[in-house]
Amino acid sequence: MADNPARENMFLSMGFNIIIPMMILIKGDTWLGEIIAKIFSSTPTSNLVVIIIFLLALSFPLFYGTFDLIRRRKWNLFSILGIISVLSTGGIGLISGGNVLMFAIKESAIPAIIGLVIIISSRTKKPLIHLFLYNPQIINVHLVDKRLEEFGTKADFEKLLLKCTWLIGLSFGISAILNFFLAQGIVKTEPDVNMIQFKKEIGQMMGWSMVVIAIPCMLVSGYALFLLYKGIKKFTGLSMEQVMAQGSKKESK
Repeated sequence: MADNPARENMFLSMGFNIIIPMMILIKGDTWLGEIIAKIFSSTPTSNLVVIIIFLLALSFPLFYGTFDLIRRRKWNLFSILGIISVLSTGGIGLISGGNVLMFAIKESAIPAIIGLVIIISSRTKKPLIHLFLYNPQIINVHLVDKRLEEFGTKADFEKLLLKCTWLIGLSFGISAILNFFLAQGIVKTEPDVNMIQFKKEIGQMMGWSMVVIAIPCMLVSGYALFLLYKGIKKFTGLSMEQVMAQGSKKESK
């Protein structure tokens, strides 16, 4: 039997790919501006310092994604999202003509695209719902598939997965709408007018997004996960303890 692929630490992934890069973009000039300026004989507000901070933020998801690709032979979705987010957020502050409307559009475009990709992927051989919910690291997929074949309920389960796919896609759609209006309501300072204030407002938006955006999306995703476990029990007769990947290794042998 082939060895199981190394499991990803989700907290480490979120830290390297999303949280640390965004904090560097927002607070980097305060934390590192003077140090970088001294090293390169520049000023904390110079374009050189801004570019170095931008590259430092970009290095975290690049490093993590490359390391994960070598380790697990898989492209890391969160690293890709982190790179896109850093490039777009940092790019708006660097390019001439970047403005708050572009930032709001970027904030809504990323989750909207993810939601569409998740839904479209349901028509492919590798639906992304397998990454978000029906994941071998969470669920004993081998055992569930085996029971579905034995019970003749594979088709019913596929319909359930499609329903869950639309729910996850909907959660990203909600995030896209809320992101746009939240950005419009909080991020009002143009980056070419006051870059420091622009970054502070982005930081404020990130704080509010945990309440305004994350909680509703988690509720929708949690409901989709509840439906999935309920469906697995109905179509396979397995208990939750048997379904969980860690607790069902003996059953799958």
